[in-house]
Amino acid sequence: MVDELALVTLKKPVMLPGLSRRTGKPCRAVNTRQIVVRREGYPLAIEGCLDLRGAPHRTALQIIMKVQRGLVQHAEYLPPSHEIVGSLASLPIGIDVSLADVPSVYYSLATFDAVELIGGWSDPQGNVTVQMRPVCGFLAPRVDPIIAPWRQFGHLWPNGQFARPGGSEIVSFVRNAGVVLAGFLPAALIRETEERFSKAWGTGWRPERISESALRFASKIAEQYRRRAYVDFTPELLRGAAKNSPVRPFGASWDSRCQPHQPRQTWRNGYSRSGKFVANDDWSVAQFLIRTEAPGEPKASRNVVER
Repeated sequence: MVDELALVTLKKPVMLPGLSRRTGKPCRAVNTRQIVVRREGYPLAIEGCLDLRGAPHRTALQIIMKVQRGLVQHAEYLPPSHEIVGSLASLPIGIDVSLADVPSVYYSLATFDAVELIGGWSDPQGNVTVQMRPVCGFLAPRVDPIIAPWRQFGHLWPNGQFARPGGSEIVSFVRNAGVVLAGFLPAALIRETEERFSKAWGTGWRPERISESALRFASKIAEQYRRRAYVDFTPELLRGAAKNSPVRPFGASWDSRCQPHQPRQTWRNGYSRSGKFVANDDWSVAQFLIRTEAPGEPKASRNVVER
């Protein structure tokens, strides 16, 4: 049915880029276990999500492409007059949501599987902030697989936008679940992110193709651990989930495990909080202080996430 609305409850919370309630532009990362979708023909378009307190938010994520098998726990169809539907409809969308020629996809880990990685942010005045913080939202090339290895194009930060990753590849999540949700963001948002990175760092920020050594290493790790299965996020999947018993999404024990962590380490314009300058051989941070890679400089490091 066209215009069929559903509230989808996930087994694990994920992190999505949220839009401002005032301007409709990216401004926050929303920790959510409940997503509202609308069926418009075949695709399921995302209307928004509910945070851990049940407050509605618009999200920059427009389409969910794949979910890990078992992630969708329950679905409930909503009438157009439902309070949640009305609340979301009153929130603005201040970005071009076209999905034509989207070059990258959005990947989310479960929020309690966030991994500590380094990312960099450059403001219009040229100030560069580098932080090591827990990350569970990524931009990756559309041509890369969901199961690692894949290249990092961006890290979702608490401001709902993307920072430049310090590493070029995610090789493996070892024992962890890895990506639990993959979907599409508007092409304009991804282009804006790429333009912002290029203005600050030239072309040096773009990861090259996945190396053969990374593929071999990931293959060896995959032999030791069970590969996760993924399914399409379809109306049929929701119809099956609607037959499941309702679940209580709030007040559960996982709530306390999903709260955002404070940044562990921060550098601004090459200085740590204690005023110590970054050494040139500390490439994980120093790479953000140059515009382009000079010949002979080491490439950005790979990330093998072990927990």
